[in-house]
Amino acid sequence: MEPGCLIIGAGLTGATAATRLRQRGFQPRVVEKEPFVGGHVRTEWLDGIPYEPQGPHIFHTRDVEIWDFARQVVEFLPYRHRVFTRIRQHLLGWPLQVAELSQLEEWDAIQHELSELPPQPRTSNFETYCIDVMGRTLFDLCIRGYTLKQWEREPVDLACSVALGRIELRTDGYRDLFRDPFQGWPRGGYTELVERLLAGCEVTMATNADADSLGELCNPDEPVIVTAALDDFFGCKHGPLDWRGVKLLPVRHPAVTLAQPAMVVKEPDLNVPWTRTIETKWVLPELHETPGTVVAKELPGADVKHYPVPDAANENRYRQALYLEEIARYKRNPLVVAGRLATYRYINMDEAIRDALRAADQVGFT
Repeated sequence: MEPGCLIIGAGLTGATAATRLRQRGFQPRVVEKEPFVGGHVRTEWLDGIPYEPQGPHIFHTRDVEIWDFARQVVEFLPYRHRVFTRIRQHLLGWPLQVAELSQLEEWDAIQHELSELPPQPRTSNFETYCIDVMGRTLFDLCIRGYTLKQWEREPVDLACSVALGRIELRTDGYRDLFRDPFQGWPRGGYTELVERLLAGCEVTMATNADADSLGELCNPDEPVIVTAALDDFFGCKHGPLDWRGVKLLPVRHPAVTLAQPAMVVKEPDLNVPWTRTIETKWVLPELHETPGTVVAKELPGADVKHYPVPDAANENRYRQALYLEEIARYKRNPLVVAGRLATYRYINMDEAIRDALRAADQVGFT
C-alpha cells in the first residue's frame, strides 16, 4: 500500500510537493481552503487574454534543475520582463538607469547626491539602504510613495531585506528587470502549471485545515506538509503575523492591442491610489497584434495574505519563530513547512519550488 501524506494548500508549493511525493511512491492528498487551485500564482483569462488576479508573476531562476523541472510539466515561452516607473510625465525604465535621469527636473540635485554615495549601503533599515543606493531625491521620487502605499508603513520601519536584490541603480544599460539566465512564462498560464502538478492527486477544495482539524484529515503519524500561514494554522496562538494583500481591478480594452510600454508600470505618486498597472498580454507575443487587452490596477491593502511584512524591529520574525517552535513540538503528525506563507519569507517562484522539493524529499526519506 502506498504511504500517504497530507498537503495543506493547492498553490505552487503544495502542487510541486505533491508531484515529488508521487515520484517517491506516495499517495498525497491535498486540501485547499479556496474553491480554486493556484493560490497566489493563479492565472485567469478574459476573452482569450490572460490576467493575474493576485498580481504579476514572472518565472526566473539561475537554478537549472528548477528550470528543467518546470519545463517538463508545461511549455514555457521565452519572456524577458521589463518594468517602467512613472515620474510625473516621465516613464523611466526600472531599475533606474543613470543615463536616463538627466531628463528629470531634479537632475542637478540627483547628480550631486550620486557623487556622494557611500561605498557600501547601510543595512539598518529599508530607507537608509535605498538612500545609500540612489540618494534622497530619487528615493523620494521613486520609492517613498510606492512603499507607503504598498506596505502602509514608513520606509524606516521596514527591514533592509525588502530592498536586497530588488533596489539598485544601474549604469550598464541592461533593461530587463531580472538578470537570471532562465526566464519564461507558461503558455497556458500558471493555473495550468499547478493543475498539471496536481494531476493524479486527491484534491479537496473549500476545506480549511489547521492543527486542530488534523485528527479529521489524516491518520496519526502521517506526515503533513504545511504551505499555509502558520498564524492561521495555529489559530493565532501567538498573535497574528502582519501581512499585506493586494486587489486587482482588471479592465478590458477591446479596441487596443497593447496599452502599456511593458507588462508593468509602477506608480510611486501618493496621489495615485494604485501601486502599478499590469498588462499580462505582454507575455504572449502571438497576441500582440490582436485587438483587445486587459490592464489591471493593483490596489494595496486588501485583506489577503500575499506579502509577509519584514519590519525593521523583527517583531514578525520573532512571532514566526514561535510558530515554528509549535511545528517542532507537534506530536500527532510530523509537520514540514514550505513556501512563502508557511515560512513567512518574501520569495520567488523558483525558491517556492525548491522549498517544495526539499519538503517532499524530507517526507520521502523519513
